[in-house]
Amino acid sequence: MCISSCGVTPDVQPVLQDFSLPVADGKLDITFTDATLNVTNPNVVAASGDNVNVSLVIKKTASSEKPRIMRVFVADQPNYRKSTQPLFEIKLKNRDEQTQTIDFTVSATTGKTYLHFDVYDNNEKVTRKTLIINISKDAQVASWQNITLGAQNNALGSRVSSATGDIYTVCDLDSNIKYVDITYAAFGSPLAKPTLLSNPERQNLGFSTSIPASNTVCGGGSTAGGTPTYFVEAPSTTDFMMVDDATLNGLTIPTTSQSIVVEVGKTYAFINGRKKKGLVKVTGLEGGVGGKISFDIKVQK
Repeated sequence: MCISSCGVTPDVQPVLQDFSLPVADGKLDITFTDATLNVTNPNVVAASGDNVNVSLVIKKTASSEKPRIMRVFVADQPNYRKSTQPLFEIKLKNRDEQTQTIDFTVSATTGKTYLHFDVYDNNEKVTRKTLIINISKDAQVASWQNITLGAQNNALGSRVSSATGDIYTVCDLDSNIKYVDITYAAFGSPLAKPTLLSNPERQNLGFSTSIPASNTVCGGGSTAGGTPTYFVEAPSTTDFMMVDDATLNGLTIPTTSQSIVVEVGKTYAFINGRKKKGLVKVTGLEGGVGGKISFDIKVQK
C-alpha cells in the first residue's frame, strides 16, 4: 500500500483566465463626438485594413471622481475581451472634461469586431462604451458635412481631424494632435487670402503656437506639432458626391505644398500624415483674419 506517491503524477488542472469584462460600475458621462453613435448598440462599417477613428467626450459627474485612465479592449463577441491586456492604455488628463481620440486598424475580414472603451476614475470605478465594427469586403470612406473653422482672429476652432470630423479645443490638442490634418487661416499681403494648411505649416508661416496664459484650463500650452498634410486642387472632373475609396486612391497629390488658397464652390484634394487621401469641398467663406470657412470632407478610412 502506497502511503505517498507511487510514481503516479496527479492531473494538473489548468488555471483558466477570466476574459469577461470588468463590471461597469462607474458614473462618468461618456459620449461619442459623432452624434450618430450615441444610440443603443452603436456601430460602424469598415473593411480589413481600414482605420476606425473614434472620439469620446469624457466628463466627471457629481457621483464620480475625475477620469484617470482609458483601456481599450478588442473582441469578436460582446461582453468579452480577447486578452486581459488592453489594446490601448491611455493616461487621461487630471480634468473634469476632455476629448480623447483612438485609431484602430481593422484586421478581421468577416463578421464583427467589438471595441470596448473602459474608463476608470480615481476610485477605480469603470464606465464603459462599446462600438461594434461590421466588417465589409470593400474599403470605406468617412464623410463629414458642414465643418466650420475660424480664421486666426475668430473665436471658432481652426483645426479639424478629417478622420473623425472633430474640431478640437486648444486644450485637447496636445493629446490628439496627430489626428489634426486640416486647419484654416487667412494669410498673405496686402490681402489676406483664405487658406487651408497643415498644422506644422502654421508654425512655418509664423502663426503663434502658444496658448495664451489667460486660458485658465491650459494656458501656456502649445498648439504646435502634428504631421504634414499636402493639398492640391482636385481635377475638374471629380464628382464629390459620388467618390468612393477607389476614386480617392486614384488621386495624384504631390507632396510639395502644405497650404492652398481656396475659393467657394471648388474642391481640393489632400493626403495626410496617415497616408489617407481625401477631398474638401468649400461651401462657404467669410474673408479676412476674423472670418470663417465651411466645407464638406470625404476621406479614406
